[in-house]
Order: sequence, then structure tokens, then C-alpha cells
Amino acid sequence: MKNKTVLTAALALLGTSLAGTAFWACGNGDDNAVPLPVDSGILDATLDTGLPFDSGVTPPVEAGGDAGFPPPPALGVQIDRLGRPAINTALTHGFDGDASTAGAAKDSYNFDTEAGAWVPRYTPEFAKNLAILDSLDTSDAGTGCGNQPFAQNDAGAARYDTLASVLANDRLWVNTAATTCTQYLAVELNATGLQVNTDCGGRALPYDVIQTTYSVTSGVGLSGFDDGVTAVTTKTSGTTFPYLAAPL
Repeated sequence: MKNKTVLTAALALLGTSLAGTAFWACGNGDDNAVPLPVDSGILDATLDTGLPFDSGVTPPVEAGGDAGFPPPPALGVQIDRLGRPAINTALTHGFDGDASTAGAAKDSYNFDTEAGAWVPRYTPEFAKNLAILDSLDTSDAGTGCGNQPFAQNDAGAARYDTLASVLANDRLWVNTAATTCTQYLAVELNATGLQVNTDCGGRALPYDVIQTTYSVTSGVGLSGFDDGVTAVTTKTSGTTFPYLAAPL
């Protein structure tokens, strides 16, 4: 372990109470810890031995890892995008009568790690399915088609390409300068000029992501197409990481 510093933030994550700012400096050229001249009683870099800084005991070092920590796991093959929920389900062969073909297409979409190719690769398929979904709010008078956000009604075959390209770029966008988080897809709406805002976007727990997705794709706006599911307030009001309450 050479020239490494364990920040006191790591101590806080493990429940250690910090009386002040302190660091654990490691020796150069060997694994012997060099205690800093503090008497706060803060635990040393092992974080789990209960030894004070001035104990003189060298913390254990696990192979390939930092003091007291195992090495990070090796990443495997990507199996899911984990971007915008329900987009792959609804827009990748969403109305394909062959379940095997549809399933293979959805799997291929999830395996795709070439982010730079997502928009040209998936926009045509998404646009085709968006055209079908746009009819969901069609009334008896036939006034529902073409009211989907970004629909370009004079663009012919490219009528749904704008929204399709936004959704094909399947990742969560977050405005880190924002101080409020109230709207799913807020960053995308602002970037495209459809709804100017300063919201953080992303995917906060209170967002009704599926209802927003249904509403946007059907053309009724950002809300209004009810998915029939009511949120459990105690499960969506977390304010402390990891933001999740106990399972139901």
C-alpha cells in the first residue's frame, strides 16, 4: 500500500463518529501504517479493528485490496441497460407477434454497450412503435393521433423520429446544478425546448416513472394516463442513502 489516503468520509459511512477532520496516512514503500499525531480516538484505517490511531498496530492488508477491504469485483458482461424503465419493453418489438423474436431483440438491446450507436440503431424501431402508442388516446372523433410530444405532423415517415431518438439515447440525465427534483425526463424536456426548467431530472423515488412514460408515449402530456398503481409513501420518501425502506 503506497501513497494512499483513506478519507474520513469512509469512516462516516461505517458509522464511525468523527470529532474533527483527520486522515490516515500510509507509509511509502511498505505496508506499515504511519499514525498521524491525533488523539481523537478515531479508528485507524482498518475501520473494523477498534484500534485507535496511536495503537502502533499495523492494519491487515488483503490481497489486491486496500487496508481492511477486499479488491473490487471484476465486471462481467452487460445484461441490462438500467436506463429509462419500460422503454425497451414498450418500444423494442413491442407489438411483435413472435415472442422469441421480440425477446431476442430486447436482449440484444440490453447487451448493447456501444452508446454512440444507440440513436441511429434504435430510432427506426422506436418510431414505428411510438406511432402505434400515439393512438392510445384517440377519441371517437379521431383527434388523438399526432399529439405525442415532439410529433412532427408534416414530416411524413419521420413524424416520430424526434421522440424516438430522445428515448433511444437510453440513459438517465441529471442536472447536478439543480436544487429541486420533481420531474422525470426534466433534463430531456429542457434540452429539447419542449418544457424549459431547472429541475434535476434523473429518477428520484417519488417520480411515477411508468405513468409518465405511458402519458408521453400516448400523447396526453406528462401525466394523465394512469397506470393504476398507487405509490406507497413510506417506500418513496427516503432522504438518506440508500434511500430505500424495508421491503413490503
